[in-house]
Amino acid sequence: MSSNSSDITVSVEGLGKKYWLPGHGSGRGGRVGLMGLHFKEYLSFLGKKRDEDYFWALKDMSFEVKRGEVLGILGMNGSGKSTLLKILSGVTMPSTGRATMHGRVGSLLEVGTGFHPDLTGRENVFLSGSLLGMSKAEIKSKFDEIVYFSGIEDFIDVPAKRYSSGMYVRLAYAVASNLDSDVLILDEVLAVGDAQFREKSRESMENASKQGKTILFVSHNISAVSQICTKGIVLSKGKLVHSGSIDEVVHYYKKDIHSIPTDIDSDSLLSPKQDLRGAPRHTNSPKDNQFITSVSLHQSDGQPTAYFKTGEDIRVRIGYNVGNEPYSYFTIFFLDQLGNRVMTVQSDHDLETLKVKGAGVIECVIPSNRLGSGEYILMLDYGRIKSTYVCLDCVPSAITVSISLGDYLNGRSTLEGQGFIAQKTNWIIK
Repeated sequence: MSSNSSDITVSVEGLGKKYWLPGHGSGRGGRVGLMGLHFKEYLSFLGKKRDEDYFWALKDMSFEVKRGEVLGILGMNGSGKSTLLKILSGVTMPSTGRATMHGRVGSLLEVGTGFHPDLTGRENVFLSGSLLGMSKAEIKSKFDEIVYFSGIEDFIDVPAKRYSSGMYVRLAYAVASNLDSDVLILDEVLAVGDAQFREKSRESMENASKQGKTILFVSHNISAVSQICTKGIVLSKGKLVHSGSIDEVVHYYKKDIHSIPTDIDSDSLLSPKQDLRGAPRHTNSPKDNQFITSVSLHQSDGQPTAYFKTGEDIRVRIGYNVGNEPYSYFTIFFLDQLGNRVMTVQSDHDLETLKVKGAGVIECVIPSNRLGSGEYILMLDYGRIKSTYVCLDCVPSAITVSISLGDYLNGRSTLEGQGFIAQKTNWIIK
């Protein structure tokens, strides 16, 4: 740890968080009542607990953040990011170690945190502000600025239950960002909202950093993390696996965690088929499952190729060996070279229930693809559906597809920064 403690606003030492696993160690068919679960977790004399009775969401994590730094926190789903933020925000307590926050802390962990659906936006500003530690006088003095920043002036007296998710997060972030805090904790605030709001949010983070505020920022948008943050850490399976400058961290995350190539030789020929047995993967499953065995890309007539034009059909064939999972799903993520998700297609967008057993091949047809020129990495995901989605196997960098725009947009090309989707339109002078 740094010896100059006066500049440290966030100090994490040996942090760990474990959760009791229901059905473990009960001794009677694996069942344990809710009351017994809580008593056993906190009262050690009620029974012996083994290591396998717990799941460690975080383990032995240590880092420091200085005043004015913007720390990007990267990691796959299930890596421990949300648990870390909840501990730093005081929502939950650690099982081991400690997290010390110097100064006033403001956090926005979920869309509409502290909002009541039956209250108006105006009333929720005062409610959320008070929950974040702002006095009524402080909220009043900043009310007009909060509403202006949110961009929902016309709806401020409408009940929040009528708001879209974008309106929720804009108003919630406007309240949190106007809190006179020393540390601001933000989770995916740029995932919802239009381009204008995202730009205002980015500028507000930069201004907050210049004023000496410390910001902890979690996002799957690697491009935003690269632009906004000065330092970063990478989490994997509850552990801190890398830290350093944001450029170093993004490079590590893309290459070693996300398995995304940091440089692609455009002159090399892309293969339309990949054997994925033994390929790098990420999984939330307790076992090292490899249900996804292969992937191949095909034209509409079935010919294999990794090269397509905008507007052509793309057929993705996924080989699998899944045993007997009656309610399952497949997902294909299209990622750009920074690891940002450009497009997502999922089997239950078409089939409510997908039933696959044993070994076989499933084909996803993407008709008249709208992707613009570039190379895209396909991340494949397989899992089961119960009350929620449970990932059983994920291949982060399964195969690369190359798209050329051709004459799809009347021979014109999209410019850098104009997005990844090529959409035909009709323009009519009225």
